[in-house]
Amino acid sequence: MTRDLTLLGNVNVDLILGPLDGWPARGTEALVTDLQWRVGGNAGNAAAACAALGTDCAVISTVGDDLAGAWLREQLPPSQVTWLPHAGPTSVTVAVSHSDGERTFLTQLGHLATLEWAQLRLHVPPSRRVLLAGAFLTPALRREYPEMLTHFEQTGTQVALDMGWPDGGYTPELRREVLGWLPQAHHLLINDLEAQALTGESDLQRAAGCLTAHLHPEGTLVIKCGAEGAVLHHAGQVSTHAAPAVRVSDTVGAGDIWNAAYLHALSRGSDVETAAGFAVQVASLAVSTHPRRYLAPGG
Repeated sequence: MTRDLTLLGNVNVDLILGPLDGWPARGTEALVTDLQWRVGGNAGNAAAACAALGTDCAVISTVGDDLAGAWLREQLPPSQVTWLPHAGPTSVTVAVSHSDGERTFLTQLGHLATLEWAQLRLHVPPSRRVLLAGAFLTPALRREYPEMLTHFEQTGTQVALDMGWPDGGYTPELRREVLGWLPQAHHLLINDLEAQALTGESDLQRAAGCLTAHLHPEGTLVIKCGAEGAVLHHAGQVSTHAAPAVRVSDTVGAGDIWNAAYLHALSRGSDVETAAGFAVQVASLAVSTHPRRYLAPGG
């Protein structure tokens, strides 16, 4: 059976604490009021959103043999996820939220450090689209991106790509590596800071021009701009999709939720502009509700 979407990348546990606006001095302690355990990681956030939206989605990931791994296994529908055992710890990210909506992340890679294409490939179903998420938090898998991209090109699977932010930022070598992936990507889904850093362009319009020049000839570039919504570049046309004004609860995973909603809408037959508008609405609702909701009543 052909699935609408397969998610491959960093599925892990998020421990979200905050708000914290002044980092405590070394050796001291600070109290915060909020704590949440959530499925996390770029791919994990997208998987949770897909589960809520009812996307025909497959997720394949390793998971550690510890308490965090046992908890993680219980959080997503068994029909959606293939868990592959890893003899070691499960990756955990501590996300510290700040009162202005920003957040700071501390991650222990755990099972993500050794996630490899050879493990995943045997379990990847035929799919219309695949989201490759969190490349920089799956270092072994990232080295195999050229092989993976060729595989999906040969199987007629559209690739959506959201790499996340590299530890240490973009070097010239890393820019060349990532730009080399783009000719086989049909959907590049990144934020404004990532677009500027990847291209070395401070002007967002010039950054967009550079990225679209590297994409698949039928590719779509989405630049997510937080509270300002998203800008879509497709077939030589540019469209802006404004976000509604909301009171933010927390923004952890907002871009990943956007990705899931966009790909969900495409799977239901929407064009890219309609899908982008839908994704803005879903992500805006998610970051402004606690517990999180992805669809308004009756949606």
